[in-house]
Amino acid sequence: MAKLYLEKLTRVTTEGWSGSGEPRLIVQDRGTVWNGTVPGDRMVTVKYDCDFTGTIAVSLGEAGVPGGDGGFGEQRITDTPGERCLRFRADGAEYRLLYAVE
Repeated sequence: MAKLYLEKLTRVTTEGWSGSGEPRLIVQDRGTVWNGTVPGDRMVTVKYDCDFTGTIAVSLGEAGVPGGDGGFGEQRITDTPGERCLRFRADGAEYRLLYAVE
């Protein structure tokens, strides 16, 4: 069994405005595990961990948007140990999620 640590979320770009984004992280079989405000081009600490086997899906949605469960898409994380980064992109916006697997 592996342990997943979601660590930091960074908003890299937002097309058309420089306000704050309101993303939320959804983890397979666990629902929304984090939501909050990410000021333009800033990094926030997430601090979420869970055990999993094989692969686990993580998606990034947008709070307050109907059907915003996975607006930036879903990606899979494998149980291969190490620290990595996922990139979520949609409509000119990009977020990077730093995570680790042990």
